[in-house]
Amino acid sequence: MNLARTLWPAVVALAALACTMPAAAQWAWRDAAGKMVYSDQPPPTSVPAKDIVRQPAAPAPAPADATEAAAEKATETKAQPASSRPPAKPAQQTVAERELESRRRQQQQADAEKKAAAEEARTAKIAENCERLRAYQRALDGGFRVARVNPAGERQILDDKTRAAESERTRGEIEQQCK
Repeated sequence: MNLARTLWPAVVALAALACTMPAAAQWAWRDAAGKMVYSDQPPPTSVPAKDIVRQPAAPAPAPADATEAAAEKATETKAQPASSRPPAKPAQQTVAERELESRRRQQQQADAEKKAAAEEARTAKIAENCERLRAYQRALDGGFRVARVNPAGERQILDDKTRAAESERTRGEIEQQCK
């Protein structure tokens, strides 16, 4: 019995939540007096698109009288010559279209930031490699003894001929990579 008393408010809350779910797909607009109007039907044609606050994601079917009016208007437009027609107004974007456009812009911005970060990392790596090459070049030109480990794992000191060749090779790499 105690369990039933505990679960009863939860069941009632879930039922209330389930009843309010269809309300999320309703229309909302401001009427001529500035009051908010909520309905499951689209607003009358007299309501400008800028006053529509919310609309369902899927377009609602147009009322029969609006369809007939649109057909008559289309017939009148065809009868008029193209030069006497008023310029077409740009279509008002729906909430879903604006959301898609926003997401597209965010994705483009994220891609641009990712590309900029990759380019910055590449530039930093090139700068680090150039500094390493210049330090090696200074060691070769400074007259210090330079040793290298051969493939057998033995340490070898560079003689003058090998040092000059290595110095020339390093200069070439610096000129090629560090512009």
